Amino acid sequence: MTLMVEMNEHNDMYQPITSYGIIGNCHSALLISPEGSIDWGCLPDFDSPAIFCRLLDARCGGYFQIAPTEGTIPGFQRYLHDSNILQTRFASTSGEIVLTDFMPVETLSTRPSEEIKYTGEIAEDYSSHGLLVRMVECTRGEMAITMRLKATPAYASLPSKITLASDYKGAIISGGEQPIALGIRGAFQCPSFSLDLSQDDEWHQTIIAQVTLQKEEQLLFVLGIARSEDAACQLVEDVFPQQDFDRALASTLYCWHQWVAQCKYRGPYEQWVQRSALTLKMMIYSPTGAIVASPTTSLPEELGGERNWDYRFTWLRDSAFTLTALHTLGFAEEALAFARWLCHLSRPDTEALQIMYGLRGERELAEQELRHLSGYCNSTPVRIGNGAAKQRQIDVFGEVLDCIYLYCQTKRIGNCGRIVEEELWDLVQRLVEYVCAHWHEPDSGIWEVRNGTQHFVYSKVMCWVALDRGVYIAQLLSQRADLPRWMLVRDQIRADILKYGYNTTIMSFTRSYDDTALDASILLIPLVGFLSPDDPRMRSTVDRIMENLTDEHGFVYRYISDDGLHGGEGTFTLCTFWLVDNLAMQGRVNEARSLFERVLAYAGRLGLFSEEIDAINGMGLGNYPQAFTHGALIESVYHLRKAELRQAKCSASLVVGTTDAKNVQRGEGP
Repeated sequence: MTLMVEMNEHNDMYQPITSYGIIGNCHSALLISPEGSIDWGCLPDFDSPAIFCRLLDARCGGYFQIAPTEGTIPGFQRYLHDSNILQTRFASTSGEIVLTDFMPVETLSTRPSEEIKYTGEIAEDYSSHGLLVRMVECTRGEMAITMRLKATPAYASLPSKITLASDYKGAIISGGEQPIALGIRGAFQCPSFSLDLSQDDEWHQTIIAQVTLQKEEQLLFVLGIARSEDAACQLVEDVFPQQDFDRALASTLYCWHQWVAQCKYRGPYEQWVQRSALTLKMMIYSPTGAIVASPTTSLPEELGGERNWDYRFTWLRDSAFTLTALHTLGFAEEALAFARWLCHLSRPDTEALQIMYGLRGERELAEQELRHLSGYCNSTPVRIGNGAAKQRQIDVFGEVLDCIYLYCQTKRIGNCGRIVEEELWDLVQRLVEYVCAHWHEPDSGIWEVRNGTQHFVYSKVMCWVALDRGVYIAQLLSQRADLPRWMLVRDQIRADILKYGYNTTIMSFTRSYDDTALDASILLIPLVGFLSPDDPRMRSTVDRIMENLTDEHGFVYRYISDDGLHGGEGTFTLCTFWLVDNLAMQGRVNEARSLFERVLAYAGRLGLFSEEIDAINGMGLGNYPQAFTHGALIESVYHLRKAELRQAKCSASLVVGTTDAKNVQRGEGP
């Protein structure tokens, strides 16, 4: 059943966040509802100003919908096997149509150029990376369909002008920085086809195409971003009519198949793992190797609340977790590209890394509010940019070094011409030395609180990780370093955490030093190797979190304490997966599996997750899909599988041991 949420006095309606499918091409991504409507889209790049933003304002935002004219016919979505090509099927007693949506790709290789481009300009008159193809075909009987295209440039802040091309070839939409070209194929083969404009409001018009398709009839709509109106006209009149989009579909399907075939995981939840991997791959910006935390902005962590953030940037922490998950599955190229990007970012004259960057390495990500948009379900403000870029979060050094260590173990870095080992080692030294000098200082923490700095336990643990991995990286790469001093500082950090970060009264590690508040981030302590999962302090910590930081389903909140913002939020799915990992590592396999499967029940029908789950009504909350969440799902499957195999091995050993004992009693044993 599809849940609809009423927004405001205009009686506009919003789809649940997790009902959307996503397509992408490693440059950008689009969200498509089961009603065949693209309600969110930034082209040609993830961080381009949105041209479709109905997701953030159902009345003013643009959209691109292809659906039965009779609006009561439900749509059913699925991905073509092992790909990010989305199909929406509409069926009634009179007929059936299939809508196939994809963004063409010729390769999924992540190969950053020698010099990262910071301008963001399109090198040609139009960009092949900004193409969207929508094929609609009648597969049974007949069905009347309507296409509606309302483009709202620059997050609906600018007016647009539409010019229809001759002979139903399409239209040119101007008004933003980059004109939009719409091409239409197959109209002449459909006698009932009509194309017209309607005035939606003072600033925007809607292109409306109507047709009744008979069995085996097909229409094709292709949308592209151009650099000028002349280039847009050329696309509509000359380029689109000559393109072989059937070949583009076959090529794109082949590329996704070839990429996901590298996945080494085989076992339970395999389809969940593959969908998560394909989703993570879509969030990698192939020109640089940067990874977006999510392709959306301002989807709320609480309906009607202010916790609405722009996630279309590269957090080093999120990226490290994403790459670790991909590495678990056997994907290596993405990490190599990201390492090269990191080396470009961390110049010798820069003491420390920022916690996040733009896709091309931009350091200034000024946060601003778009006051003309009402927000998803009237949740304001709508924000672009992110002020957290200026925060100091010292945990990121540990996460980045942990990621580098993981990939140094593959011994592929030294053999890759794109990454110079010395360049990477220089980065490692600077990161480790920064932590040596600053680990004892407070920071804003993993959750980016906005009420001042503290001595967060998780941040200190990741400082320990930074020193620990730095030592091992030096040994792996046979590099000279002051290892005795690094190991001394590592031991000092460990002693400090155990003294001030564990509360003996409540028998738990806490959010910050000399505190009683809990924080889900401390569930990572055994996952990074700081303590054994069987350590009594971790066992009691897990119990305290399950008692005090979960909802009725056992889903985990990040924390329940003041963070400088009004309102609350849902349970954090990433943290729930961390709890699954801890339970599995402690041998509580049945509990871990039960919790994991309860979480899976709250994914969208396509197996996609947002950031959070509303504890009251089970709705997905936060930006979508969320890289953090899908990376954690992959890791939880890995930990569950490992724990189950360990459990089976122990059971087998017990059986063998019992049999041997009986044989000895009968005189048959050794």
